[in-house]
Amino acid sequence: MSSEGRERAFTSTIAILALVVSGLGFYRSYIYKDQSLYLTVTEVSYMTNAGGLYMTVAFSNAGNRDAALLRVEPALWSRHGKADPEWVPLNRKVAPTIPLANPRVPTIVKAGGLELVTLAVQLEPDDAEAATSITPGTAYLGLRVATMNSDGNLYFVQHPVARLTLDDGKIVGAEPTIHRSLSGFVSLAGAPPGDQLQSNEKTPFVWADRHY
Repeated sequence: MSSEGRERAFTSTIAILALVVSGLGFYRSYIYKDQSLYLTVTEVSYMTNAGGLYMTVAFSNAGNRDAALLRVEPALWSRHGKADPEWVPLNRKVAPTIPLANPRVPTIVKAGGLELVTLAVQLEPDDAEAATSITPGTAYLGLRVATMNSDGNLYFVQHPVARLTLDDGKIVGAEPTIHRSLSGFVSLAGAPPGDQLQSNEKTPFVWADRHY
């Protein structure tokens, strides 16, 4: 083959490869649908004597469609006047200028994006210590998350994130009860005691002051 023929063959090959890449990009962007949202609790801090409860939750969207966060809120496992305990949402502000969630929700997690949501609520230690638990000497903090995928399907995730340990009825510390990421597109009604997994790279930092 002459040099001119080889040049034409090379040019044709490059053109075909460019067309294939363009086609794959079009397929992934407009035809192929991958809806994937995961949430990972990274920190739970309870300033017990001041009553400030803080959480940080990372939302990772590895799919190619946007995802909506409709609700993200801390919760306390409590009877709250009912026969059976349930996750009671916590929605009292720590201070008038501090939002319950930052960024505020509802919000969007872009396709291929990562969003960190910090939560700040007021939880009086007496209320936490009076909460019903399945195990004497403990109380449980949890997380409630409502999401929607690009098809309009709604999901609701509830899971314990921390166990408060009590001594003589007073909070003395806390430990994590979640050791994995959760799918944001699978409804889950998780109840105490939480994960039975060992601590690993997805175990959040959990801390609570002793209640004096």
